[in-house]
Amino acid sequence: MRPDGLRSAFGSIAVGAVVVLVFFGGLYALGAAHPPRRPAVTTDRLGPTGGQSVDEYIAEASAGTERATGTRWALVSPRAPLDDDTAWSLVAGTGPSRVAFHVTVDAVATPATFEPLTRDRGSLQTARDLAVDDVERTAGPDAVGRDRQIATLVRSRLTAGCACVVALVVRGDADRLRAIAGDRRVRAVEVLPADAGGRFTVGALLPEQFDRVGPLSDTAPVPAN
Repeated sequence: MRPDGLRSAFGSIAVGAVVVLVFFGGLYALGAAHPPRRPAVTTDRLGPTGGQSVDEYIAEASAGTERATGTRWALVSPRAPLDDDTAWSLVAGTGPSRVAFHVTVDAVATPATFEPLTRDRGSLQTARDLAVDDVERTAGPDAVGRDRQIATLVRSRLTAGCACVVALVVRGDADRLRAIAGDRRVRAVEVLPADAGGRFTVGALLPEQFDRVGPLSDTAPVPAN
């Protein structure tokens, strides 16, 4: 290759290198100016925490609901498990968001599952079907012994339409939430702060929890049905 050709080739390489450096430098600057959005971190929670006194939780929830203004996210905890129709009518006038199903059996630790809801009444049946699937998925196809007995019992009762609604997450006006809290069937209504978004954790206050929130007793035989 002639010297002037080599100079031309090296010149092209040099220009290319500059272009590449400028390009990647531009990407770095763009990334520095617009860093990737990190997932939102939330500390908002509805429901009692492990080890918390049930009386303390109910008192704090009641005080918060009494002070609430505007529209709030809330957790409605009934005194006893409700059938679907009763649960739906109880929170009429709010926007249902989630529902917890739990088959209550004395001294048998059955799971509680939260499922999504919409304003459509039919979503409650869909949520029940999802709860059945979740129980089976959690137990796994290889579950044996007591785990299999509990999964079979819960699936059977949920499928049969048991009164198993133990919590509802709703969004509603503070006055409506106070009215729900005053219903004799309701044990507690807890509201989130006014600035809370739609991302938060939730746990159920189960009807059989009276002293402190913790693992359920699991000492009795599992009923056949």
